[in-house]
Amino acid sequence: MPTIEFFGVRGDERDALEKRVRALLADEEFRTDCVFVTAAASQVLGWHGESRPFVRVSTRSEQRADRFRTLLRHTCDLEIVRIDFQPVADGPTDGGHHDG
Repeated sequence: MPTIEFFGVRGDERDALEKRVRALLADEEFRTDCVFVTAAASQVLGWHGESRPFVRVSTRSEQRADRFRTLLRHTCDLEIVRIDFQPVADGPTDGGHHDG
């Protein structure tokens, strides 16, 4: 499940950016697998105190990472994290639920 997080973008700006991201993903086959994380307001500052907001996308798929890069590169600063998911060796211990 691709996870999309917003850092250093607050309030209405964050909402507007999420709407743009959702619109860009609207035709993608994997769109319903995506989750959007809402967390406490954050501030991202560069070395000299300048604002440096960005969006982080975490995914296990190299193809999806490439697609996010293509779709979002003109919309926001983007960090893509490639996840190496390792299921429990003897099967699930949480009732069968695994992150997708």
